[in-house]
Amino acid sequence: MRDATTHSGLFVRLIGIILFVFPMLGMCDEDYDRCVINFGDNGVLSLTSLQQRAEEGLVEAQYCLAVVYHEGKNVARDRAEAAVWYLRAGQKGHLEAQYWLCILYREGIGVEANALESLYWCQRAAKKNHANALYALGQWYYGGYGRNKFTDYLNAYIWFSRAVMAGDEAGEDMIRLLERQMTDLQILEAKKLLERHSP
Repeated sequence: MRDATTHSGLFVRLIGIILFVFPMLGMCDEDYDRCVINFGDNGVLSLTSLQQRAEEGLVEAQYCLAVVYHEGKNVARDRAEAAVWYLRAGQKGHLEAQYWLCILYREGIGVEANALESLYWCQRAAKKNHANALYALGQWYYGGYGRNKFTDYLNAYIWFSRAVMAGDEAGEDMIRLLERQMTDLQILEAKKLLERHSP
């Protein structure tokens, strides 16, 4: 009986991990297409021109340059350089850049993994109701990142619910997953807290 429970628990965690990664796929491609529209000439994005605009301090150009390096579009992929430009744009309030800093610091992509930095950037973007950042905070509490290696079902439920309210459909799958793992009392408490602290 214990083996069946262990396998069931591992299966649920595996599904959770898959649901974490799925929403991030293709996000930079869409952003790259937008960058080509905003900064390209006849559908071609000039790295030299984009770099110049970014160095002049244009926030959207800084973000687009980060996307170019992140995805390796017309340039060698360089996640460390992407992090530099995400940071410049994020410090000026660019929500997508803040979200990507959350992910890069959490996963150690292009930067050294840093739980506190990741959480900081997630929270900054989430304060502006950024759906993906809200979802990422749900991941934080579900995955137990940083020093706290334990799942916090209550907070995970709240953040995934807020992500759904902001338009992130993947949060619905995580809520259903959590509801299979939580007690009825935990779910009731999470819903009450959500109602009390809803924006």
